[in-house]
Amino acid sequence: MSRCRNRTQTGRGMKLSPGSLGSRVPGSWPEGDLRHPRHLRQLCTVTLAIVILVAGCGHRPAPEQGLKVVSLVPSVTEIVYAVGAEKMLAGNTNQCDFPGAAKSVYKVGDFMSPDLERIVALRPGLVFVTLPMHRQLLEKLNEMKIPVYVSRPAGIPAVLKEIDTVAQLLGRKASGESLVAAMRRRLDSIPAFADTPRVYVEISGTPLMTAGGGTFINELLAGAGGKNVFESSVQEYPVVDPEAVLKVDPEVILLLHPDMSARDVTSRVGWGGIDAVRHGRIYDKLDEDLLFRPGPRIVDGVVLLAKLLHPGH
Repeated sequence: MSRCRNRTQTGRGMKLSPGSLGSRVPGSWPEGDLRHPRHLRQLCTVTLAIVILVAGCGHRPAPEQGLKVVSLVPSVTEIVYAVGAEKMLAGNTNQCDFPGAAKSVYKVGDFMSPDLERIVALRPGLVFVTLPMHRQLLEKLNEMKIPVYVSRPAGIPAVLKEIDTVAQLLGRKASGESLVAAMRRRLDSIPAFADTPRVYVEISGTPLMTAGGGTFINELLAGAGGKNVFESSVQEYPVVDPEAVLKVDPEVILLLHPDMSARDVTSRVGWGGIDAVRHGRIYDKLDEDLLFRPGPRIVDGVVLLAKLLHPGH
């Protein structure tokens, strides 16, 4: 699959050290979350913290000095455009496809396998990466003393914080503050719903894979007034048995992968009695980037979910 998302997790606290803008210890991210290539878009997506690692140089490059940046992270590319700093963007990946103008930016490779030589040739003053996907690349950039920002926001508050931080790095502090304020207003305008429908999120059809309680999509569901039926899972993206889905009897099913359609789900053996199937509340062909990219459009994702879960409001 040619597109991807970026998921990120957070760490706690920020510790300044020589040779860095600042760093946070990232939260755990199970290596096993790297799934089949056809789920690549689901990997570009979601962490509780922001990590800035600038190797070797003890100063932050000033935007007024002609800062050039390379973004390997689709959500950060969206932030760059949203705060009006697109002229600084010298390169990005093939999966950086929003807004449309991002498609015409020089490509340094795929999200999962960016080309180091192409990145270095651009002589960037800052490179945006994420973990664990870019761990080896990060080490090489550190060795070459190229400043790096590691993006890993897992929740909505962390995304808003990251927008502020990226905007400041690019000399767009006021634009970042304005964008975050507008996003907060939209989030605050979402009503508190009296009902909380049970929701099954499917991110893979073979095998059945869903989202647990520690995921970005779980927080978006809660913000939209829904209840993730597998919220109690200790795994972020557990593989589940069809019988387990039958047992929790979801009222809404969200298909966040291209492998299955709503019709396919209704034809699954034994699923005819599930509440969502009986009432026709299976939703497919959704804009998955709204739900998996932790960037400026996350509010659109919450609003979309709220409309699906509470159609009468």
